[in-house]
Amino acid sequence: MFNMNEQRIWMLVRNFVIELIVYSILVVAYFVVALRLLGEWLARLFHSNLVTYALISLGLIVAQGVLLDVITSFLLDRLNLSRLE
Repeated sequence: MFNMNEQRIWMLVRNFVIELIVYSILVVAYFVVALRLLGEWLARLFHSNLVTYALISLGLIVAQGVLLDVITSFLLDRLNLSRLE
């Protein structure tokens, strides 16, 4: 039916799709939480001090990336799925 190479490719594609779905859910959840908790404060900061707003926004982007990667890695390890690296 499938040779070993095709099975490995299928497994990697399946794991990638699962990782993409998990990551998408986490990004949407983070966006909703960040918007509710920080939205008004960031809007005021944008209008009052643009440089500070830019620095804080960059920090939030980096923190989001690190946090989402850690959570996604943890969940994939718990599901015993190999990652595409």
